Parts: sequence; C-alpha cells; structure tokens
Amino acid sequence: MEKKQVMLHQTTSEELHLVSCGYEECSQKQSYGPIICHYYILHFVLRGQGHFYNDKTHYVINQNQYFLITPDTLVFYRAETTNPWTYTWICFNGNQAPHMLRRCHISQDSPVQPYSSPEDIRKIIAGMMKYSEKTPANECHIQSGLYAIFAKLCEASKATYSALEYNDNFYVSQATSYILSNSNRDISVAYIADYLHISRSYLFTLFKKHLHTSPQRFLAMARIRNACELLSNTDLPIARIAGSCGYQNPFAFSRAFKKEIGTTPSEYRKDNTTPGILPEDHRS
Repeated sequence: MEKKQVMLHQTTSEELHLVSCGYEECSQKQSYGPIICHYYILHFVLRGQGHFYNDKTHYVINQNQYFLITPDTLVFYRAETTNPWTYTWICFNGNQAPHMLRRCHISQDSPVQPYSSPEDIRKIIAGMMKYSEKTPANECHIQSGLYAIFAKLCEASKATYSALEYNDNFYVSQATSYILSNSNRDISVAYIADYLHISRSYLFTLFKKHLHTSPQRFLAMARIRNACELLSNTDLPIARIAGSCGYQNPFAFSRAFKKEIGTTPSEYRKDNTTPGILPEDHRS
C-alpha cells in the first residue's frame, strides 16, 4: 500500500456528506497545523502513536483509538518521533453530523475514543476511494460507506435511543422531509406543525435540539438552495423562480436571497451559471 492516499470528493447530502478521506503512514517528524478546519475530521490510528492538541489540551493517541477535529477549532497534531502513527481518516459535514457524533459519545470536549477494529474502518474507506469519479451511482456508494462507518462507531459505543428521543427523531425527520419536498410551496412553520399534529413551539424546540437551527431558518435555507439550483441551471426569469421557491413577492425573495447568500439573485446567476446554459439576455 502507498504511504499516502487521498480522495477529494464532496458528496451532496445536506444531512451528512463526505468532503474527503484517505490513508497515511506518517514519518517521524510529520505534523499538521496549527490549523482551523471548517468541517469534521475523524482519524483512526491503525498503528503507532501521535500527539493531538485541541484547545490547549494535549492528548497522546495510540493504536486502536480515534480522535475528532471539530469545525472552527484551532488544532495541531504530530507523529510520535520513535513510533510514528499510521492512520486512516474522513472529513465530513452536514446538519446531522453533530447528532451522529454525540451518539458515538465523541465531542470537542471528549475528542478521543477507543476503537478496537480500526482495520475495519480502513477497509470501508479504501472501498469508498474506488468511487472517485463524480457520478450519481458513485455518490451512493460513498454515502453508504460513510454511514457504514457511523454504524460501526454506534455499535462500538452501544448507542441506543430512549423512547422520547425516538419520537423526537421521528418528528424532526418527518418535518425536514416535508420541507425539502415542498420548498417550492408557500408553506409556513405553523402549517408544518399542524401537519405533524404538534405545537409550533414544540417543533421549534426539536429543531434547536437536534439541528441547532429553527424551523423557519431551515425552511428559508431549503428555499434558497432550491433557488440557487434554478438560477444556475435554468433560464427561468427570476420572478418565476421566486414563485417556484415559495415566494409570492419577487422583492421579498430578493431580500431573503441576499440576506442568506450575500448577493442578489441576478448577481448570483451571473457568477454561477454553467457556461452554455443561459443565453445572455436571461442573466438578469
């Protein structure tokens, strides 16, 4: 096996998506950082030893352990000089990533956990790396590997649902699925709560607990993501796109779009249209 293998392949799932993954046999003096990443990273130590510094805390990491790097945290890590580590790793993100990590009992405050079969994780990641070409089928293979890793970690941590958490997750799953399927309609948070037969305040509490956002913001972002796709890949007039994303008023759509994206819909279309998709007179 090569001493270093890397696959950069960002999948598209909003819930949980891969950013990159790889394998590395480190040299005696090899180190990374100090760095701040904008996604989660899990390193699984296959053999050897290394040092991980997270928010001024020093951890000595050994074979059959794994450690977590969280977004927007200053970290540094290096191989042990006399017995440098070899590890396999995944970078990932998504609105379900924090929840899934909590299920595995790993967090920024407790970033190091034991795992007795890191070779199993290496094999899953090696399998994912066979699908580097960006195709819909390959994305499914990669996503299945990503979820298989979390299944292994949940098994190792003996993760379970309480009865209350099971019901909570059902409501959140139903709400997010309904929003993503109906972001083109003029729906409200109150309407979604009625659809689930729960109160609006309870729905708000569930979203804040499990997704760390409000239902209103999740709905707004679903609409804006839909709008971005239409602006980049169609020649529909912006007023028509506004209506297709649940906005009856094009001016309200433009204000909401600029608030979330930082630019107007017409400016976004100009900067992000795939060459050859739109004729010049449809870019505003």
